[in-house]
Amino acid sequence: MNARGTPLTLLLLPLLITPVACSLLAESELAGKPLENVGGAGATGTGGSGNDGGGGAPPCNNACSASEACCADACVDVTANVEHCGGCGQACAAGERCCGDAGCAACCETANCPADHECLGNTCVLQCGGETQACGEVCALLDSNPQHCGTCFKDCLAGHACASGVCQPGWVEMTPMNAPTPRQRAAAAWAGTKLFVWGGQNAQGALGDGALYDPKTDTWTAVSAMGAPEPRVDAVAVWTGERVLVWGGGPANGSTALNTGKLYDLTTDTWSDVGIAPIGRRTPVAFSTGSRVLIWGGSSGGSPIAGGALYDPAMNKWSSMSTASAPNARTNTGWVWSGTEMLLFGGRPFAAGASNEGFGYDPVMNKWRSLSTLNAPTARYDAFTVWMNGTMLVHGGRDVAGAAFEDAAIYDPMSNVWSSTTTNGKRSAPMGRTGVAGYAGTRAVLAGGLDTTQKIALDGAAYDVTNASWSAIPPWPSMADHEYGVAVWTGEEILLWSGLDNGTLISAGERYRP
Repeated sequence: MNARGTPLTLLLLPLLITPVACSLLAESELAGKPLENVGGAGATGTGGSGNDGGGGAPPCNNACSASEACCADACVDVTANVEHCGGCGQACAAGERCCGDAGCAACCETANCPADHECLGNTCVLQCGGETQACGEVCALLDSNPQHCGTCFKDCLAGHACASGVCQPGWVEMTPMNAPTPRQRAAAAWAGTKLFVWGGQNAQGALGDGALYDPKTDTWTAVSAMGAPEPRVDAVAVWTGERVLVWGGGPANGSTALNTGKLYDLTTDTWSDVGIAPIGRRTPVAFSTGSRVLIWGGSSGGSPIAGGALYDPAMNKWSSMSTASAPNARTNTGWVWSGTEMLLFGGRPFAAGASNEGFGYDPVMNKWRSLSTLNAPTARYDAFTVWMNGTMLVHGGRDVAGAAFEDAAIYDPMSNVWSSTTTNGKRSAPMGRTGVAGYAGTRAVLAGGLDTTQKIALDGAAYDVTNASWSAIPPWPSMADHEYGVAVWTGEEILLWSGLDNGTLISAGERYRP
């Protein structure tokens, strides 16, 4: 009650009644009138396009169902549309699917997955059954899968079958498709996973192009010529672990030796400059020690030259090898890299006669030593030499009169001791006459070279370390000489390509797996 005694309820009654009357009046006036402007834009439809609310037509003409949204003036199912997954403009990444409440995911159901996979938690999960095993994202039968033979990721390489978990041996032909033009005297090296070939010569002269060959896919790919070395023959190619060094050699006509080269990057298909070396050489001994490239011997001006140099690709610098206790200039010398030493045996001092001298060079200490001559093979040159995981095998070669040897011996650098082993057919390995050797597991493999009649051999032999026995390697398929062609050991296969056959350049190529 107020001061006059009037109840407050009665005093407030007009205020309470008036708003109600106004509300009823407003509703009666709006009854039956359009509501498109009520509530602001997007108040009608689902996922408005932004065109409603300005007095225009409703989004998508109100045609979208309850599970759809109007995105860019079109009705889309946001539970399945990869461009609008869960809402307009919410696009899934490439390869993903729109899986309802799960949103963007690799799979919605097993049918979305590759073979041998199930969709678990919207992820394709490999599910191998039976005798198959998971090798990465593949269920492989290790007994017969040539890409996973005997164990995961053991690739038999193109053309070789897998039987009972073993890659089948033998020769297979290399494709000529996209291969470089036939050539001789090219630089070649095994570059980790591919064969690198560059330069050489054909009937028109020295070449300045090259290619990579992949034995897994049996394919050739051209090497960029932009920034490549000048055309040359008798150069060397060495895989450094990251790039290929092409160095030395010279013009096709004459005996001048170049002291220049370039580094080739397989990943970027680009060439980079190399520092100028102390002296140029043709066909020297060349290999990677792991951190540096060792260059020794070779010829210049038609005569053998002594000494050598070391190239550091990381620093792009050359350093000279010590000459103390080093061998004199010689040709036709057998050599191996032990992992710590370069071992040399035999050869023709100053390009004449024959020798049974041996030398070891340690690039870390920059120091030479002489190998024992006790029980060493007799004086010879053009011998096959192979590093057999701890020892050096020396087989065959020729004497001063040019007659071929058939004996073999093994040198142990740890004890500095020679021992004889079983003999094999007479064979020698003159430079450029396809002679190639390598070591696979427990066997040394030799192919090509010259036979007892001084003709190019078209077959080979394998030496088994476990029982000191020899077995034959059959002739290669083309029966071509491959004289002055590419002859490389990859660690798994012998690769022969191009060269001369009876004086004619050929395009044939073949691979042998022992």
